[in-house]
Amino acid sequence: MTKKVSVLFLILFFLCSNRAFAHASLKESTPKEGEVIAQPIQEVTLIFETKVEQTSKITVLNSNGESIPLGNFVIEDDEMWATFLQPLENGDYKVNWTVIGGDGHPIDGHFSFTVNGPMDEASSKETTQVKEKEVITPLKQDSEQNKMQSYIIPLTIGVLLIIVIGSYLWLMKRKK
Repeated sequence: MTKKVSVLFLILFFLCSNRAFAHASLKESTPKEGEVIAQPIQEVTLIFETKVEQTSKITVLNSNGESIPLGNFVIEDDEMWATFLQPLENGDYKVNWTVIGGDGHPIDGHFSFTVNGPMDEASSKETTQVKEKEVITPLKQDSEQNKMQSYIIPLTIGVLLIIVIGSYLWLMKRKK
């Protein structure tokens, strides 16, 4: 009987534990990781798995590592977005984000995207001249986010729980 209850408890624990230990991981973004955008972009939007605190922030860097100035920056529940003062020029960009989720844990991460929109003839000539004069290092495409895997905490607690329950059952059997 105790084995059945223990197994049922463990199954319920693993089914429900993902939400209980959920951190503010990135659920969706616009633009998406690795996306190549063919039109001018005016804002970046991030949606998280849980509500994020007002102290959260976004920074956008170009391929030279220079920060892009942001206009409006808004945080509402699980979503935050920022507008750009002017449309982004063609090139590679990296979005760094730092949030404090509803559970109080700070989480940070990043994703990259590329703007490759149509250019007018005058700016095309200027860009060609600039590229001939300097070497621009491409932005490293990082798809991995700096966060702990979501299954590690529940797995660790589950293993500890199995050890505790097993020890308890072993001691009870030994007393008889």
